[in-house]
Order: sequence, then C-alpha cells, then structure tokens
Amino acid sequence: MNDAEAPRPDVAGPQTQPAVTSRPPSASAPSILDDSQRGLLKSVLNRIVPPRPELPGAGDLDVGASIEQSMSASARLRRLLLDGLAEIAINSERHWHVPFAASDPAHQTTILEHIEHKHPAFFVALVEHTYRGYYTLPMVHRAIGHESRPPQPLGHRLPPFDPALLDRQRQRLPFWRQTP
Repeated sequence: MNDAEAPRPDVAGPQTQPAVTSRPPSASAPSILDDSQRGLLKSVLNRIVPPRPELPGAGDLDVGASIEQSMSASARLRRLLLDGLAEIAINSERHWHVPFAASDPAHQTTILEHIEHKHPAFFVALVEHTYRGYYTLPMVHRAIGHESRPPQPLGHRLPPFDPALLDRQRQRLPFWRQTP
C-alpha cells in the first residue's frame, strides 16, 4: 500500500493502521510545521510519553512526523493542533519566560495541565494521536512484551472455538417465530 492509498485519520479515535512506519515520509507530503513548531511538538510528545530506560519518549521516536502527516490530510485537525501548539508556546513564554522545551519538567506539566483544561478538544486529539503513533511502533511492542501484530480486531490470537459451548443452546426449543 503506498502513501496515497493509506487511510488517514481525521481528528481522533482508534485507528486500524499503524501511525508510524519505518518508511520515510513521502517527498510529496506537504510540510505543515516549521522547525520551531516541530521542536515544540517533540518536547510536548516527550512529556506526554516520557523516555524510560528501555525506550525513548514519543518525541524522540518521531511520532510527531505521523501527527504532521495526519495534519496534512485534515484541515480541521491541522487548525486544532496548530492553535493548541501556539497556546502552549504562548503560555510557556507568558508564565515562565522561557520556551516550553527549555522549561523544567514540572513547569512543562503545569503548562500542559493548563492547556488540557483550557482547550480540551486539542488536548484529547493530541493525546490520542500521540498514543496511536507511539503504541503502533514495533519497537514499543517489543519493549512492552506485546506481539508484533496489531490489536484486535486485526490481530490477537483467540483460543480455538469449542463447539461444545453451543450444546445447551441446541437443546432448547425455538423461541422465535418462523418466517416464510
């Protein structure tokens, strides 16, 4: 499946396709964010899913690229995320007098909590796209001990069906009306 055929998420919600692939972004994919916005998004993503000893944070794993790709496919998502990122940058400068990325983790958390309460639609979309991007990465699957198959309905192995489970139902008399 090439990039043009891949389904693209709109705003938020469960997705059936991995958000981050090992393929480089298409050269024809429009660039939505400038370098400062990408740096801000990377810092925010690393705060939402911080690095841990065995795994980098979401920003360091380039989940921002999948979010930017989703933004290029949806004007509504693009506006929502661009406005939200601007609010994060403004709040950081206004309250802490430093860029978000230069703030200490406690200040970053305070800023994100403020944004979560002030702009809940932005925050929900950001978190869902972050999780979708992060938890579909094969590296993350291996680190958390998950099979490298996508989540249900596309992947978890189910135990073989036991027809004996229906024996009791088969013994019941029909309780429905026959149709012609």
